[in-house]
Amino acid sequence: MELNESARNLIGRGADAALITLNPDGSPHVSLVWVALQSSPGGDELVVGHLSKSGNKKVRNIRNDPRVAVMIVSPSGPGHPISLWLSVNGTARIVEGGAPELLTELAQALAPGVEFVPEGAPPGFLTRIRIDKVGGVGPWTS
Repeated sequence: MELNESARNLIGRGADAALITLNPDGSPHVSLVWVALQSSPGGDELVVGHLSKSGNKKVRNIRNDPRVAVMIVSPSGPGHPISLWLSVNGTARIVEGGAPELLTELAQALAPGVEFVPEGAPPGFLTRIRIDKVGGVGPWTS
């Protein structure tokens, strides 16, 4: 699936995102993450980086059940009395490596001037999310 221009402009440009995975007992696990948008031959994908050496709870959960949801909240701006938000339901897969590079790129937009990735960081993991459904409140739902 390809996102419209409004959604593309929101992702990776200073908006907070929550990644929801499923614990083994079926309960939700929610984490604040930085998210990027990358195009692939099958359509747009959301991409999240994890710096852990052996995989964290999000990575373990996705390996167990690839169904995920992501909610991205638009930074407030003039003329918006309520927060705009984009929700994505998708199917995730874990790829080894690439986390320091992705997080360094995202830090330029999300935390300018901050050295987020420590020197010698492990290659970590990427979560690549195929977008199955889009919703929320904002121009991406029209």
